[in-house]
Amino acid sequence: MLKLRSKIQIASVLVIAIIVLLMTAPVILWAYRDANDRLARSLLTRADVFDQLWATRDRGMMNTVRLVASNPDFRRIALNGDAGQLQAELRRRARGARADIAVLMDASGRVIGQTDSLDPPRLAFPGLLSSAADDARPVSILRHGGRIYEMRTVPVPETQPPLWLTIGYELGADATRSIHRLTGLDATLIDLSQEPPAVIASTLPAGEAEAVVHSVLAAQRLADGSRMAAAGEHRYRVIQRRLIDDAPDLVLLLQESVSAARAGYAGLRLHIAAVVLFAMVAALLLGGLLARHIGQPIGELLRAARRIREGVYTEGLQIKRSDELGELAAAFNAMQEGIAEREERITYQAQFDQLTGLPNRLLALQKLADAIALADADGMPVSVLLIDLNRLSAITASLGHDIGDALLSQAAERMRASLDARHVLARLEGDEFLVVMAGVDASQAAETAAELLRLLGAGLSVQDVNVSLDAFIGISCFPEHGRQPDKLLLRAAVAKNDAKAAEEPVRVYCDGREERHVRQLAILGDLRRAARHDEFKLFLQPKIRLADNRVCGAEALLRWDHPNLGFLMPNEFISIAEESGNISLVTDWALAASIRECRLWQEEQLDLDISVNLSGRDLLNPDLPLMISALLRDHDLSARYLVLEITEQALVHDLAHARRVLGCLRDLGARISIDDFGTGYSSLVQVKNLPVDEVKIDRSFVMELPGNRADVAIVRSAIDLAHSLGMEVLAEGVENRATLRWLAAHACERAQGFYIARPMPAEQFGGWVRDYNLALDRALESGHGQVDLSFAANAAAERIRTVG
Repeated sequence: MLKLRSKIQIASVLVIAIIVLLMTAPVILWAYRDANDRLARSLLTRADVFDQLWATRDRGMMNTVRLVASNPDFRRIALNGDAGQLQAELRRRARGARADIAVLMDASGRVIGQTDSLDPPRLAFPGLLSSAADDARPVSILRHGGRIYEMRTVPVPETQPPLWLTIGYELGADATRSIHRLTGLDATLIDLSQEPPAVIASTLPAGEAEAVVHSVLAAQRLADGSRMAAAGEHRYRVIQRRLIDDAPDLVLLLQESVSAARAGYAGLRLHIAAVVLFAMVAALLLGGLLARHIGQPIGELLRAARRIREGVYTEGLQIKRSDELGELAAAFNAMQEGIAEREERITYQAQFDQLTGLPNRLLALQKLADAIALADADGMPVSVLLIDLNRLSAITASLGHDIGDALLSQAAERMRASLDARHVLARLEGDEFLVVMAGVDASQAAETAAELLRLLGAGLSVQDVNVSLDAFIGISCFPEHGRQPDKLLLRAAVAKNDAKAAEEPVRVYCDGREERHVRQLAILGDLRRAARHDEFKLFLQPKIRLADNRVCGAEALLRWDHPNLGFLMPNEFISIAEESGNISLVTDWALAASIRECRLWQEEQLDLDISVNLSGRDLLNPDLPLMISALLRDHDLSARYLVLEITEQALVHDLAHARRVLGCLRDLGARISIDDFGTGYSSLVQVKNLPVDEVKIDRSFVMELPGNRADVAIVRSAIDLAHSLGMEVLAEGVENRATLRWLAAHACERAQGFYIARPMPAEQFGGWVRDYNLALDRALESGHGQVDLSFAANAAAERIRTVG
């Protein structure tokens, strides 16, 4: 029969054993779940980092390929070099782009030149051109010689016949090692097009990588999109990524070791085991005494485990003992401190910019929301300043990223020092900053913006490099410009873009600009479609010869019949096309439509010229004369019927280049006219050195003739000077008979304006000319000179006009 002492000891052991198990089981379970949760979050975070880095890499490589293709030396060798020169140039360009292969092809995909790294050589790559022709699929895959290449194909500009450049980057061990180095994840690249799927490259050992691939393909997808895979004794959590949209069979597996994620909890398991062992031995020796002393620390351990499970790490265990329970408490405290430190670091990285130490976009929007909530309760304003540092990217490109980062940090520190401590300065991205100013209205915010501009313009110094920065600042205010952080930030961005477009340093948001901004974005996005689907409509405004009042031609004007926005006038979409660099789409359509219309006039026995406007960007295109020559040839039209109008502002950008292009156009036989003369920065002294046939006096000087004495002096001088230089004169903006008679009396050759006719659809122009000529002939025969210009083609009665 067992003695009471034995029973007490056995009972103590059993009780303590049960208690210890109950206490430690939640901790072990929590540790297991926490390890899995952290592993999942870590994998997703690093996978997101990979996505961003891969997207950045993709854009960088595509920009590199385009830069190589547009390099003048490369185009020269591509067009004129022999095979040896071309191969050497391709090798050099491939090395410069850190690529593995480079291929030059013609439009059929036939290889013209290639690097000798392509073994065996290929004679044609028709598949690459079909992918490159699709803007949505600029990257394609080439399987060649047992290797897989990531190919980027772009057209070589200004080559006839057209040439295409392809630069390829091998997807292999270097790629997976680079991914591992950047993300800390093991990477395995597999080809699903083979059976069984083949491992192209992996940072894992060969046998282990194949086992992971086999296990992943057979595993079910978890809730977060990842899968569990086993390779021998090792287990991994794996997430898939498609590297190239056009290659669904090419899959990247990102793996993170489960055992490594759980290694941090090994010490906890050891401490728990030590506590259990100590409790068993102590129960046999101390019995009831151990039962009395162990209850309190076990309770504290339980509470600590619950706090850790709930994510509370700040309250430590207050168990000051030198036994195993004391060590366990210290381990808990150390674990809590380590977890708290890691979470604090992760939180900081998620909320603050690493370079400047300023709040990032996420934290800035939160602080803006807090400021709005307080201001709304107190009836106070909140101002938002969006600052875009100008030229910083160019400085970084010229002087290096180290200097660029140092300048960015100095600029941030200077702005932070100048602001009140209660204001928030944040870095959103790149060279864009945000200032949140509670209790500050728009006028005070504008004063702060001016002070920031002054500080930035005072100059920054890094490594003996002195740089003066300027910026564009957009301002929006709560509550007048919005009550939500996102809305205020958007409207500050609209104001900043308006400031940049107007070349003004500071702009406060104006009501309605967001809608106009959205409308402008829609117009910009639809320009290419409009040219492709003939949504542009050709309108014509007649020009008359003042010597006999006969119609001598017309100016081509555009309207846009937008399917969603309605009928758009040129002043709404031409400036957007110019600023975005898409004006060539509009010009090309206008030239083609005008030349085609003028050819129809010839077939109808109307011997008239047509004027088409060119922009400054059009003059920068060296192929413009060739394109116009081809259009004239295709429509069998003499160049003497084409008048090209160029504004004075278009000549300011590059006068020497404009002179060369205009000379080529004039050599074709086209006539050159300076549009809006008198409103730009040039003068007749400058214009005399250009191949110009005609000066077109701007309507602002013509509309009030002959009543405005200043306009009379200006126009009379312009006509006399133009004639002295051998140029003819056309006056636009003629809106009454007195103006027309005054111009004729002062030897102005041609005129146009609403008094003669408003712009009309091209299909109505021929009928208008015939009716006008008929009315003019009748007036001349009757000797009255009173002409009724009422035209059924315009579906509206024209007013009675006096001609002559």
